[in-house]
Amino acid sequence: MYVHDHTNPQNDAPPWFLDNIRNQGQSIFTSVSGRSVHMLAWNWDNTELPVLMLVHGFGAHAHWWSFLAPFFADRYRVVAIDLPGMGDSEPPSIYEDNCFARAIVGCIEQHRLQPVCIVGHSFGGAQSLRAITLSPHLFSRGIVVDTNVRLPPEPPIRNLQPKGSHKPSPTHADCMSRFRLMPPQSNYIDALVKHIAYHSCKKSAQGWHWKSDPDCINVGEIDGPEILHAVQTRIDLIYGEKSFLNIDNKADRVLRCFSQPGILMTIPEAGHHIMVDHPLELVSTIEALLVK
Repeated sequence: MYVHDHTNPQNDAPPWFLDNIRNQGQSIFTSVSGRSVHMLAWNWDNTELPVLMLVHGFGAHAHWWSFLAPFFADRYRVVAIDLPGMGDSEPPSIYEDNCFARAIVGCIEQHRLQPVCIVGHSFGGAQSLRAITLSPHLFSRGIVVDTNVRLPPEPPIRNLQPKGSHKPSPTHADCMSRFRLMPPQSNYIDALVKHIAYHSCKKSAQGWHWKSDPDCINVGEIDGPEILHAVQTRIDLIYGEKSFLNIDNKADRVLRCFSQPGILMTIPEAGHHIMVDHPLELVSTIEALLVK
């Protein structure tokens, strides 16, 4: 358990956080296109409940959601996916625009999880939208959280270059100490970021390094309104008031691109990484949308 693997990590941790990480979810591995995709699941065996799927951002993993997922577990089967090449999921055979979306769709189909309400943060929001366009019948609705969408006349999103390898660290603690939020953000709850950092590292023969595939690249982002127009499912948006993405009325313009636009909700004072600076507000906002 995380609270026993650090030196006094719980000193300033919120009580709700300590309660929730005692229920870290069940690991589910699914073969999609011959590659293993990992999910964390809560209430996995309670097939009578509706499914809420949580999708993380680029280079992240399911544990970005694991300290919030238990808040929804009284009403939902909750699954938090590791996108291919991130967390405990294997890389795809090739990184191309729909590789992450196909993993989402494959997990839903193989475990008959539909209809799914999908919630995607940042890069995960883009992959959630792509998954909905691939297989709209699998989804009841989508909630997109602080996702970068480029609309004309903005330039396309720049694809990152493969790193080839990660710099190893001698210990788990050293690896954790190198963890930084990207894009940078000064406002966050330290215990939550340490929890994420803890689950971001793994050990190999070379030492401790990031779990994410060093060759992973950010293909599949949303450049232009075409994919938004193609989404036939209701989409709600959540943005942080102080997010670097929440400028020039962007969120309103994005919402108007959907054929079934839902509600735009802004979380006051929140930055891009809402789950670590305003986690309870993010939960209450998602809950408010789920009943509308």
